[in-house]
Amino acid sequence: MLLLPVPFLLSACRDGDNGPGMLSSDPMLGCFSTHPRKPAEFRIEQQQGQYFVSFNRDDQWQRDTTPLQVSSRADIARFFKDDVDQIDKALVRPTGGFGIFHFNPGATLKGKDKDSDYMALVLIGAGPVFQVSCP
Repeated sequence: MLLLPVPFLLSACRDGDNGPGMLSSDPMLGCFSTHPRKPAEFRIEQQQGQYFVSFNRDDQWQRDTTPLQVSSRADIARFFKDDVDQIDKALVRPTGGFGIFHFNPGATLKGKDKDSDYMALVLIGAGPVFQVSCP
């Protein structure tokens, strides 16, 4: 049996564009749902260094053409004024209407689900989201 170092295995599964189902060390990439047992409702991908969100509508993926921005600490504080230090990384649509936030280990924010390290902000509100398998 051949054992390869973990970084080699991860790099072998990545194509630079991080398409659906690709392994990545970036916690922001992948598919997400509002319930851990629901199919993926949106996915975050990276292409040429920029993040994009695609939404699953009627079993069709529709990519938002506006790249998401990596939020600064000041930007995160607009959403989580008293809890900015509990957020590891955030991606938001510059025009508003969408954001995804990854928590630091041990985060205890109000509204955080104990089984998820993510929260999303969409037009209809904010709440926990769960990383799920990509189709």
